[in-house]
Amino acid sequence: MSCAKVRGLPLQALAAIAVLTAVSVGFACQTSGSSYASPSARSTHDPGNVECPDGKSARNGLANYGAYIGTWQSNRRHDTATPSDYVIGSIPGHVAVRCSSDDYVIVEEIHPLLQSPAGQALRVALTELPDDSEKVYDHRHAGCRVLQYRSQKLADQLGADDNDGRVDIVFESEGSAYNAGAIKVILMDLFDSLGADTRDC
Repeated sequence: MSCAKVRGLPLQALAAIAVLTAVSVGFACQTSGSSYASPSARSTHDPGNVECPDGKSARNGLANYGAYIGTWQSNRRHDTATPSDYVIGSIPGHVAVRCSSDDYVIVEEIHPLLQSPAGQALRVALTELPDDSEKVYDHRHAGCRVLQYRSQKLADQLGADDNDGRVDIVFESEGSAYNAGAIKVILMDLFDSLGADTRDC
């Protein structure tokens, strides 16, 4: 539309044209594919990765992975052999945790006392997740096995820290090669994007 024609239109007509133009441009950007970001990708931020504080009160919500640290600590006792860590609960061993900047547990590093077969390791990890968790993938590498799960309850709890409700589970053995019969470390965190597997192992 030329400038002369625009100058001759009433303000209401100009406003309507502006709105229709904005809507059509927005629709084109969404349907063109590659550059459009999903709502969760736009609003998820870096959650941080800090030492969990002590002395926080419990809150309603999740009690295991993804829990507010006060709630998590109220349900766990410190491990006597490794006082900075906590007992696992389901099997002998200890677990270290790290928190988001908002004081939610976003890393669990689980150390079974004895080397654990992969099936048992998976059961231990899944007991830490909400009951609506669904598997996204299960990949085996030379030095580890990586699984990713997602949970709407986890997304609701962590908000912008993890809008996808995703969690990665990594099994590592004592040596450099992955051994499904002897898992020494079970690592749980949210640092890969949904559907991504960037672990170098």
